[in-house]
Amino acid sequence: MSRPFEGVHHVVADSISVTEVRGNYYDMRASPGDGASQLLQPHIAAGALPNSEDRCDAPKCHPDTRVAVQDSIVSWAAHSTGGEADPARNIMWVTGPAGTGKTAIAGSIAETCSKRGLLAGAFFFSSFSSDVSRRLKQYLIPTLAYQLVCLPSFQDVAREVALAIRQDPAIFDKRFTDQLEALIIRPLRVWRRTPAESSEIVPQVIIIDGLDECEAGRPHNPRRGKAARNNAEEQLKQDHRRNEEAQVEILEALLHLTHTCTFPFRILVFSRPDPAIRRFFSQPNTKIFTEVFLGNQYDPDSDIALFLRAKFAEIRLRHPAIPTSWPSEDVIRLLVASASGQFIYAATVIRFVDGPSRNPQLLLTQVLETGIRSDTDRPNPLAPLDLLYAAIMSRSPDPLRLAMWIAIIDEDVLSVKDRLGFRLVWLPPSAFFWRTLLSSYPGEADSLLEDISSLMATPPRDDLESEFHFYHRTFREFLEDPSRCTNLYVDQGTRDSLLQARTVQILKGNGPGYSLTEEEAEQFYMDFLVMAVARMVLSPACVNPPFKADLLACDLPWWMQKLTEVTVDDYQGHISQCFISPRAMCPAFRPGDRLEAPRIKCRSSGRFELGYGRVFPGS
Repeated sequence: MSRPFEGVHHVVADSISVTEVRGNYYDMRASPGDGASQLLQPHIAAGALPNSEDRCDAPKCHPDTRVAVQDSIVSWAAHSTGGEADPARNIMWVTGPAGTGKTAIAGSIAETCSKRGLLAGAFFFSSFSSDVSRRLKQYLIPTLAYQLVCLPSFQDVAREVALAIRQDPAIFDKRFTDQLEALIIRPLRVWRRTPAESSEIVPQVIIIDGLDECEAGRPHNPRRGKAARNNAEEQLKQDHRRNEEAQVEILEALLHLTHTCTFPFRILVFSRPDPAIRRFFSQPNTKIFTEVFLGNQYDPDSDIALFLRAKFAEIRLRHPAIPTSWPSEDVIRLLVASASGQFIYAATVIRFVDGPSRNPQLLLTQVLETGIRSDTDRPNPLAPLDLLYAAIMSRSPDPLRLAMWIAIIDEDVLSVKDRLGFRLVWLPPSAFFWRTLLSSYPGEADSLLEDISSLMATPPRDDLESEFHFYHRTFREFLEDPSRCTNLYVDQGTRDSLLQARTVQILKGNGPGYSLTEEEAEQFYMDFLVMAVARMVLSPACVNPPFKADLLACDLPWWMQKLTEVTVDDYQGHISQCFISPRAMCPAFRPGDRLEAPRIKCRSSGRFELGYGRVFPGS
């Protein structure tokens, strides 16, 4: 006699509510709202949530600083009109130059609103987070919807969202406006028809920070080698235009939301005053929004002075030998003047002075000797910050080589993946990987990096997983602009040559040139092989002629055997068919050919023979 569900596998009962009626009879009905968060979760940017682990060390306003601007913004946010009266006033744009503390203010306001039960959702864009989803437009709507359905006040919304996803599972691949309608607008219509408890506090604030860092995502680009490189500048321009279009599309969607009678929220948008965003807010139909410019009206100098005094007091507590009179008020005033309203300057000074050298007084003197008091007429408003960055970099024994390392580490891997014709899923490599790859001798990384701990977080040498982390976007922008970093600028060709030279050196030497533990070796070789493919370091069209002879001297069978030892099955198909060394050495190699390590032979004449009969002439 067969039993119910006999032979059935992998059954998942999602969101079932069971109600006993009488005896052994039960009413089992699906509760669609209960599953909304699970349905949304795979499509959200978890790192963009205000309380995410990715933002555990994100900046927030120091106690008793930025009080006036925070009070003004929170007061505006708390007095929601419910979306029905003067709806366009339900958007506030908080803007200001780089380094003025926009993200810190956004984080502090999100925390305040959350404690008061006012926060409905938030998304913190970041163009330099290791979580790629934090920069892409496609994750915004699902992430906001996810936060809404998790709130007790919006369980009707949760049911409608779950129903929408079940009816159309492909909604996450559809247009931004379609997602907005299905996951937010229509569910809110149902919620609006349901009377709320009179004593219930309904969240009413949505925060979007770093809109200027939002990216559209790169479409497939089939061009390879020289064609891709020759068109790199044009590609960058196209990417910039697409990113601007994505940012404006988000703003248009937000404006549309505020004109929807069922939309009960006020929206805070934090961004730099980039041209596309500024143009949007300058249109006649959007001029009635509320703008907060982080300028002198909020007296940032007083807040920066307060921040500096508090931080120097903390440093003195850790160094009892330092007199209580250090630093003098004249020095505080000088630092405040140099900051020019930029909190990032003050924060960088404190990180530098509180560095690992254990001599804060000497380090502060070095800051004051960088010449930050002069050049006040320079057109670059970040001139004092640039001088500070240059001074910190100059402490390295080889500042230019350090700049090359940073340029290679910081290069966006996603910008070149699609040239291969497939999507290679590759997380940014660890700090351990970059140390091992770029160091030509043991200890070189420590020598180069130990003095820039105020600019980037450097994990300890025995940490095989953590990544390098830049504290602020302005440091990256400083190194990318030759007019700002001058002799520290590293162009694309120089960084490619260094990466190529070191990669070929490792290929030729069957390793980095110094010993690794078994665990270190496994981690390094796996990332190394994937990196060589993902960045096309050794593609035939990109390899510089001086390196081709060295490539021919590589022990190809050894590396193909290493490939089978350290890479997981999902990677082997891509890497073995696109592995760069044989393609660079053997022009006759076709991407469709299979490479199997035990069947590869290298003939003394410089020819490679595959076990299944094809023979490639050497290059």
